[in-house]
Amino acid sequence: MNWPRIGTKRALSGPVTSAILLSAVTVMGIMLVGWSNTTLTINQVELDATFSNKVNKLSEEVAVDYVWFGTDALSTKFVNLTLANTSSLGITITEIELVNSTDTYLVTISNGDVLPGDVYSIEEEYVWTSGTVTNLVVTTARGNIFTVQVLP
Repeated sequence: MNWPRIGTKRALSGPVTSAILLSAVTVMGIMLVGWSNTTLTINQVELDATFSNKVNKLSEEVAVDYVWFGTDALSTKFVNLTLANTSSLGITITEIELVNSTDTYLVTISNGDVLPGDVYSIEEEYVWTSGTVTNLVVTTARGNIFTVQVLP
């Protein structure tokens, strides 16, 4: 009696198996290249934005042109500030803070966009004390802080 031999016949021949493996490796390679290109593009955009923000932050410059402490007709004390954008790019002033030895007064600015070469003026009610050194702190949207001391 002839018994059939088990394991002597192959389901797929060598060339077919090689073609399947080669196709699988090719598809995985194409997918890997596509994924890496997408990842590199995203990282490049983030790096460009970070670099641009840092360079722009270094380029910001605000000069305090004019500080006037006054009293109006109703004996209400106020401060009048004029700030100049001396940089080559537009800035946004977000906060102005007046700090003396006894008090801190914070003004949040909502419309502080200043073009290059332009000035920004604001008048705020502020109870100042004559002869007390006051720190004027100007903060921009990029996080720069400019400080100057003034004397009412």
